[in-house]
Amino acid sequence: MRAERLLRLLLHLQTRGRSTVADLAAVLDVSHRTVQRDLDALSLAGVPVYSTRGRGGGWSLLPDYRSRLTGLTPSEVMSVFVGATAHVLADLGLDVSADQAVLKLIATLPDASRRDAEYARQRLLIDHAGWDDRGSVTSFRPRWLDLCRQAVWEERTLEITYAEGTTPFPIAPLGLVAKTRTWYLVAARPAGHVRTYRLSRLTAATLLSATFTRPPDFDLATYWHQSQQALKASRPSYLIVLRVHEDSLRRFRPTTPPIPAGNGWWIIHADLENPTEATATVLAQAGTAIALSPPALVTAVREAAQSLTTLHNPG
Repeated sequence: MRAERLLRLLLHLQTRGRSTVADLAAVLDVSHRTVQRDLDALSLAGVPVYSTRGRGGGWSLLPDYRSRLTGLTPSEVMSVFVGATAHVLADLGLDVSADQAVLKLIATLPDASRRDAEYARQRLLIDHAGWDDRGSVTSFRPRWLDLCRQAVWEERTLEITYAEGTTPFPIAPLGLVAKTRTWYLVAARPAGHVRTYRLSRLTAATLLSATFTRPPDFDLATYWHQSQQALKASRPSYLIVLRVHEDSLRRFRPTTPPIPAGNGWWIIHADLENPTEATATVLAQAGTAIALSPPALVTAVREAAQSLTTLHNPG
């Protein structure tokens, strides 16, 4: 997004000093023309950027200048702080550093913008990981997204109908989560229990005039992480071992690093939900995945393959 790129550009100039357009383009992974437009945008927003011509020249900020990010609009400020790819940062051991960096960036904001950033951070979360890490989810923009966003922002009660044939009930919307472009609403029921609702399953939603008091100790990111962990723990598990050719290796999500088996083949351990799914998964690879364990899976694949051969035998 452009707001995030402008922020990265500004912080780069603050920390690295004079940089050429080519340097900035490489850092931001954009074209030279895009960098030039972004520099012009910073200048128009009141950021004192200037260029120096000749050998050793480039773009710089005025000496001793430190941005308070006043060049960003409230909506741009919110967009920068709404979502971080938490699982990637955690994999790299940078999740704690990222949290500290966000807090430091928020601290540099003017009071009004700081409130906007913190407000957004507590009400919107972007989670880029798939539910089972085996592929992305195809989705569409939910019908009720704008209404839910208004309810979250204004802390107003919603009355929703969740799935066909159910009775409408009130909820206190606490936050929205986008997971691989599928939207979820996190909300508290009247009894205080916090639940997650998939927006595509809402069949009706009405914004009520009644407001609610947001729990002061509720943190959206913490709730979402804990709910995902609980979901994964409750999910059925069927551990299998396969010999997979490199052509099909990307179709699997091994639970441990693949082991080379020679001639382009790899031994992998995977976790599927049940024997039926495992059998179908192996057969779908058309000979580039071979079941090794458990023995019941090997038998199931062999019997299914024989059945398919019989069914497709023209004789």
